[in-house]
Amino acid sequence: MNSLRRFFFRITHANPERKANRSLLKRAKHGDAESYLVLVANYFDLSLVYFGTCIHEDCHLRHARVEQVFTALWQHLPCTERLSDFEFMLASALLENTPESGGITSPEALVIKLRLLAPKNRFALIAYESESWPLRWGALLLRIRARALHSLLSEARCELCGISWESLADEERECLEAISAAMDKSPNIRTNKALSRRVATYPRVSQIKALWLELRPELVEVRHRYLLETAKREQVLGNILQAVKTAPMNQPPFVDRVVNTVHFARHAKIKVS
Repeated sequence: MNSLRRFFFRITHANPERKANRSLLKRAKHGDAESYLVLVANYFDLSLVYFGTCIHEDCHLRHARVEQVFTALWQHLPCTERLSDFEFMLASALLENTPESGGITSPEALVIKLRLLAPKNRFALIAYESESWPLRWGALLLRIRARALHSLLSEARCELCGISWESLADEERECLEAISAAMDKSPNIRTNKALSRRVATYPRVSQIKALWLELRPELVEVRHRYLLETAKREQVLGNILQAVKTAPMNQPPFVDRVVNTVHFARHAKIKVS
């Protein structure tokens, strides 16, 4: 009953942006390239920032990789049944095509630390902190529970603050995850008071929280480093539009479509050069 209630809540309280993206995806599946381009534009920055914080490389290589990812996603759109399926394919494509050869050097220490993160931790942090994705979206496309996502976020924050997650005791980790969960929700005085008393017993947790709050403006600056100016953005999006207009869609077998209506599992892996 609770699952059914949550399902109807998601339908009746859907984010307007999410409703628009569902409509765009539906039209794109029927071959509307322009609708697909509008959909892509909503996920474009996430892809740029993710690849930008992986390794140091020529920006043209990074832009070409993004173009290839979205062109390949167009070809596999018929596999999708829900917007979360498209987002899952995008996240999988980014994670599976994380550049492995290249330097992590940067004049900014924060960029180097971002590049040292595990790919899934980096993706979760960028989606949640930089792109302001609601926690439920991130957990859904990574196919994990909200608590597990808070664990990924807490680990990433620790590493960016220069403190090893492995060096923390289980109690300290749980406290950091509770702080992450509290930051995601509306303020609750009773909960915050209890959490403050709990944090006070772990000096390193207080230190990590303070360091993280100081780092957040720097993370915003890092994000803007990899975003494109209007003219260049339009050029790259235009390249994607031209590519999808000539790229045929791959129609999945009927059995795969039936399976994907229940659980999105039948889709090809996307590999880019």
